[in-house]
Amino acid sequence: MFLQKNRSLTRAILHGLTALGVLLTAGGNTLTAHAAAPANDAIANAISFTSNPYNGTVADVVPATTAATDPVLSCTGNKGQASVWWTFVPSTSGDARITTDGSEYDTVLAVFKKDPSNPNALIEMGCDDNSGSPSPTSALSLTLRGGVRYYVEVVRKTGAASSSPDKVNIHYSFTSRIVAQGSPSGKKFDANETGFFTYSNGWSDYPWLDAYQKNIKISNNVNGSVVTYFDGGRVDVVYALNTDMGNLEIYIDNALAATIGQGSGTPGYPYAWSSPALSDNVHKLTLKHSSGSKANFDYLEIFSFPDVIPPGKITTLTAETVAGVGKILLKWTATGDDGSVGTATSYDLRYFVDNGVAPDCVADWASGSSYSGLMPAPAPAGTAQQITLNGFAPGVRYYFCLAAVDEVGNVGTPSNLVSAIATAGAYYGQGTYDDAHAGWLYSGNWKLVKNPDARYNTQHNSTKIGDFASFNFTGTHFVYTYLTGAANGIVDVFIDNAFVTSINQYTFYPNSFSYTSPMLTNGPHNVRFVHKTQGLVTIDQLYISAQADGGAPDPITDLAAVPGFNDGEVILSWTAPGDDPGQVGKAHKYEVRFSSTPINNEVDWDLALPVSGAYPAPKTGGSAETMTAIGLTPSAHYYFAVRTFDNSWYEVLSNTADSDVQYNGVYAGNGLYEETHSIWKWYSSSSWNNVTDASATAGHFRRSNNLLPPDATMARFWFNGTKFRLTFLRGVTYGRLDIYVDGVKIGRINQYNAATALYNQNWISPVFAAGPHVVEFRVVNAKVTIDAIRIWP
Repeated sequence: MFLQKNRSLTRAILHGLTALGVLLTAGGNTLTAHAAAPANDAIANAISFTSNPYNGTVADVVPATTAATDPVLSCTGNKGQASVWWTFVPSTSGDARITTDGSEYDTVLAVFKKDPSNPNALIEMGCDDNSGSPSPTSALSLTLRGGVRYYVEVVRKTGAASSSPDKVNIHYSFTSRIVAQGSPSGKKFDANETGFFTYSNGWSDYPWLDAYQKNIKISNNVNGSVVTYFDGGRVDVVYALNTDMGNLEIYIDNALAATIGQGSGTPGYPYAWSSPALSDNVHKLTLKHSSGSKANFDYLEIFSFPDVIPPGKITTLTAETVAGVGKILLKWTATGDDGSVGTATSYDLRYFVDNGVAPDCVADWASGSSYSGLMPAPAPAGTAQQITLNGFAPGVRYYFCLAAVDEVGNVGTPSNLVSAIATAGAYYGQGTYDDAHAGWLYSGNWKLVKNPDARYNTQHNSTKIGDFASFNFTGTHFVYTYLTGAANGIVDVFIDNAFVTSINQYTFYPNSFSYTSPMLTNGPHNVRFVHKTQGLVTIDQLYISAQADGGAPDPITDLAAVPGFNDGEVILSWTAPGDDPGQVGKAHKYEVRFSSTPINNEVDWDLALPVSGAYPAPKTGGSAETMTAIGLTPSAHYYFAVRTFDNSWYEVLSNTADSDVQYNGVYAGNGLYEETHSIWKWYSSSSWNNVTDASATAGHFRRSNNLLPPDATMARFWFNGTKFRLTFLRGVTYGRLDIYVDGVKIGRINQYNAATALYNQNWISPVFAAGPHVVEFRVVNAKVTIDAIRIWP
C-alpha cells in the first residue's frame, strides 16, 4: 500500500517530481478482472530485474487491476489502468534505460522510489507516455543513485482500447558511472580529478598558478564537451574570463541550464556559475564549447542536501556462539540510509561485558565499547547480513547493540539487545600475528583502520586512555610492531601483569617501529598494551619467538666520521658490537643514516635519511668496521648514526658522529660570479638551458626546463665568505627555489610574477660564519632562473 503525497513545488523539485502529487484515497479506479490478474499486479509483488540487461513480458495485462493506492502519474494526471510492477536496486549510481518497446497497447511508464519521510508513500523519478518505439509505447532514461530500490509501473493509458490478450514488454539496461559526491558545505573537484570527467577531443591543460590545482582546462574545438556525474542538490562551475574565449553551454540531465559568455567583461579569475536547486538524486552534467575559439573551466564545487533523516532501527539482530576462539556470530536485516530507503554507509556495533545486569541499547549506548573489527558494508534495505566477530575473551558473555550510520554521520536508533558467550580460547606459539588475528583481545574503543604502510594494510588504533589490547602466547620473547605519527601518545607494556616499559609512539613524520621484549622463560605468557596518555596509540602486528637469545647487542659507542677521498664522501668507522651483550657473536645487519642535526634518539633517527654506499656485513664482536658514505653534498656538514640489528629483532642506536663532506674543488672568494663560471655545478646538466637575453646582467642566464621530480634539478656553488646575493628573473611561467647552505635549508625564492618579466631581482642570504660554504638552489616547481651570484668576504 503506497501513497503519493501532496508536496510544495520546492519539495517536489527536491525529490525529482515533475508535477505535484495527489493524495490518494480509497475507492480509486479499478478494472473488472476477466481472468486471473498477472503475478505482478500489485507493487508488493513486483518482479525483480534479475540481470543487466533484462527483458521481460506479461502475456496479458487485460486482467490486471488498478489499486486504490496506485499513484497518480505526472505525465497523464491520472492513475491509468491495468497496472503491473517491476523493481530493481542498482548496485552503483549510473544511467538506467527502461522501455516498453514492442508492447501491444498504449502504455504509460513511470519509475518511483519510497519516500524516506513516509514509508507508505512513493516519490516519482520520471514518467513517459509516448516516447517508445513504436509509439504509443513508452521509454525513460534516468540517472539514478546506487543502493536505492526503485519501482517500475506500467499502465494502460486511460481510455485506450484493450483486447485480450494484450502483451506488455519491459526492457531494462543500466550503465554504471563514477559519481562525484558533494558535501553540505561544498566539495571541490578539479578538472583533472582522476576518473570523474570524460573529455572529447580538443581539451588541454593550461598551467596557471592562480588556478585551483595550478592548471585550467581549455577547449580548442567548437562542440568539444566534458561529461561528469554528481550527487548533490547544487553545483558551481568555476571558470575564467579572457578576450580569446567564447561560450560555454551547461547542461544538467541533458537539459540546457545556462550559456556562459567567457570572452566579455573584465578578464580575470575566478568566476562561477551556480545551478538552481536540483532534485535529491544523481545528476549528469555536460559542459559544451558552443562558440568562439576557446572555452574553459577549472573545477566544480558540489553541494549535497543537508541529510537530517537517520537510518531506520534494526529490529532483527540475533547472536550465537560459533566454532573458533573468541568468536560470536551476529545476523540482522539491513535497514536503509534514510529510514528504510536506500543503503546506509556504515555500522556502529557496541558491546557490553556481562556484569549480571542486562544493558539497555538506547539508554546505555554511550557507555558501550565500540567493536574495532571490520564490519560489513551495509547492503540495500531488506537484505540479510551477518558477521563473525573475533577477539572476545573466551567463555565470557557479551551483550550487543547495532546501529546503522549514514554518509553524514546520522546514527539510527540502536537495535534490539542480544547476547552470546564467546568460544573458548588458546595460547599461540611461534609466528607472526597481525592486528586483526583472532588471538588479540581488544578492550575499549579500538578501531581497525586501513593503512598501506601497515602489515596486510590494517592497524588497530585507540584514542582513549585506558583502552588495552592483550595477547596470549607461548615462547621466549616477542616483537611488537606499531605505527607512529605526530598525533600519537604513549602505550604501557605489561607482561604477565607486570609493568615492563612505556613506548612513546610520537614522531613528526609517520613511520613504522618495533619493540623487542626482554627474554622470558619458554612457556605461556600474556602481554598487554595499555593506552597511557592523550593521543593515538597503534598496534600493527606481534611476532612470537621460541628461540633462546642472550639479549640485545651493546650499542656502538665509538662511531667516527672523517671526510673521504672523493667529492661527496665521508668515511665512517666503528667497532663491531656483536649479537649479544659483551660483543658475543655477529650482529644481523647495520643501517646508517645522516642528518644536518645530531641523531640522538628515535625521533632524530626517524627524520634522518639513509646513507648511500656499500654497508659492511657485520663482523665478530670487537672487530673494526668501516664504510664510505657517498653521494653527499660536497663541503656540507652532516651527522651520522648506525643502528645494529640481531637475529632476535633487537636493535640499538649508536652514538652520533659528524664530519665535513669531502670537496676537492675551488671556493669562490669576494666578487661577482656569472652563471657561466666554472665553480657552478648543474644537476642534471640536461635540466638547465643557456638563455641569451640582453636584459640579463651579462646578456645571458640559466633556466631550468621543469624536469621532475622536484629537488632532482638543482645548482651548487662553493664560496669562502660570510653571505651571498643571488640575481635572477621573475616571470609568469616561473616557480620556486629552495635554498640550502651546508646541507641546511635557509629559505625559499618565489620567482613568479603575474605581469611582464622582471630582471635583476635579488635575494640576499643571512650572515654565516666566515669560511668555506656550499649553497644549493633546488627547483621546487615550474621553471626557475639563475643569473649571477655575489659573494662577500
